[in-house]
Amino acid sequence: MLDKVSPKVVHKIMAAEGYLELGMPIQALDALAALGDAGPLEAMRLFLTGEAYLRQERYQEAIEPLHQAARLFPVMESRKAWCALSECFRLGGYKELAEVASMTAEAVEEIEASCEVLCLTQNHGSSWDWPDSDSRMADFSLSSRGVSPRIPR
Repeated sequence: MLDKVSPKVVHKIMAAEGYLELGMPIQALDALAALGDAGPLEAMRLFLTGEAYLRQERYQEAIEPLHQAARLFPVMESRKAWCALSECFRLGGYKELAEVASMTAEAVEEIEASCEVLCLTQNHGSSWDWPDSDSRMADFSLSSRGVSPRIPR
């Protein structure tokens, strides 16, 4: 997918990120304005545009690109956009909308955590490898001992 992105688009997106890191939102907007269609990086372009407006305290202008970015990003990558949108709503005086965007960001965070647990469970099956190898229970696993779990009565 990203192999179809032109080097110019990547360069402008990276430049805008750099400008924002340096506290130069006007220059970030200039770099982003030089882009036409960002293709697969459109969500990132919108997010950076919204962030640049947010840092200039132009909350009304930041809302639309942040909302579009939050909806375009894959769910697992949308938390930052929802958080920025929540902040924008809060600072713009839209307390109820800020709460909804914040709850959405929290939901995405819970989804991320659940997926990590699922991946851990799938990778380890029923046998758990404890991260602390010095632990007395490092090699403990019910399946390796041939014991099935007891069901309380």
